[in-house]
Amino acid sequence: MMMRRLTFSTRLTLVYTAIVALAVILLGTVAFFTVHVALNSAFETRLDTTVKAIRSIIDVRHGRLEDLHGEDLVQFQALLGQGLNGAVLRGNGSLMSSNLSSPPLAKLTAAATAASAGIARLDRGSTEFVALPITENHVHFGTIVAWASRDLDNEAEWITLFALGGAGLVVIIAAAAAGGTITRRMLQPVTDMSSMMSEIEATDLAERLAWNGPDDELGRLSVTFDRLLDRLEAAFESERRFIADASHELRTPLSVMRAEVELALMHERTPEAYRAALERLQRETQRLEALAKSLILTTRDEVDALPMQPGSAATLTERAVASMQPLARSRAVLLACAGTTEAGILTHAETLERAIVALIDNALRFARHRVTVTVECTAATVRIAVSDDGPGFSDGALRKATSRFWRDDPARSGPGTGLGLAIARSIVERHAGTIELRNAQDGDGAIVIITLPALAAAAL
Repeated sequence: MMMRRLTFSTRLTLVYTAIVALAVILLGTVAFFTVHVALNSAFETRLDTTVKAIRSIIDVRHGRLEDLHGEDLVQFQALLGQGLNGAVLRGNGSLMSSNLSSPPLAKLTAAATAASAGIARLDRGSTEFVALPITENHVHFGTIVAWASRDLDNEAEWITLFALGGAGLVVIIAAAAAGGTITRRMLQPVTDMSSMMSEIEATDLAERLAWNGPDDELGRLSVTFDRLLDRLEAAFESERRFIADASHELRTPLSVMRAEVELALMHERTPEAYRAALERLQRETQRLEALAKSLILTTRDEVDALPMQPGSAATLTERAVASMQPLARSRAVLLACAGTTEAGILTHAETLERAIVALIDNALRFARHRVTVTVECTAATVRIAVSDDGPGFSDGALRKATSRFWRDDPARSGPGTGLGLAIARSIVERHAGTIELRNAQDGDGAIVIITLPALAAAAL
């Protein structure tokens, strides 16, 4: 529970320090026991080597041990010293030779007794005795005993322990300090992102991390966060523009309706004048209703999930053309399908048909004599083209005609809400397609092309 209250950098530093401490303790333990085993092995090897070396200079003659004298005595004395002592006992337990004037006879006798069957070791406090029996032809003539104190080795082990402990403590403290510093520096971009996220408001999305460090995980996270802010800023800006444009579009019919009502109430009018005022109010109401429907459609197309199913682009196109034939006849425009081929697509039929209808409706408003709809397909794409013989798109329309509420200059734009092509683009993009505006190569008319993935490509 306490760990959860700490900051992430603190927890990460503690975990890192704990791992380093565990590694230092393990390495220190291994090093200490290595030193302990090495010292113990060297100590025992020294005693074993000494008793065997003494045995090499002991002679047995005429059934008894020969006293050490001359060169043998000098060599015996040379083998001992520097904390190492030795003695030779006869078979009856009496002392034959030793480097000490008063050796510990009781301990030597106990060691000799223990070595009756072979080499023996005997610990007496901090001193270890090694005894080697002197035998020939299974006859026991005496015992060689070497002994030494472990105080120096124990002191070396304690010095090693304190040295390893001190060095380990220094390493752990240094690792904790370095780990904390490195962790804070490595997590600085995360801290900056947290601070920025807490300060960012919908009215100010201009700040960026602007990462200029290495291309690592944190660098990519920072770049991704900046891209997220770019998308959020674009989305908020689009929302603000939408609200402003919608308010502007709604203001005009509402102002007209208010003026008509105020004029009608200013003084008495004839029934014909009231009827004319009501007809004007009806037209503005219908305009408001059309605008509200378009706003609902464009919002729904951007929010609702579209269940996609396999369908025929040719069938949808023919159905859209058939539904627009009455409007085409009322405007004396020839609306026809030309070159439609059977092409499978993954679609939400109702919304895609609405997009095609919006393109046809836009074409009918500007066409002089004809509007032609074609469907072409390749192995990867399906293209639905709506062309007319009107004046074509202006340069501004080619760039912005699919934006919400965009209208060309009055000489080119006709009646409408400015949302038809925007709705069509939204629907097409939700079908993973694109919409393209162009003018005919001969300069006679405009062409709007929807490009969608073919069914096999869409299924991948």
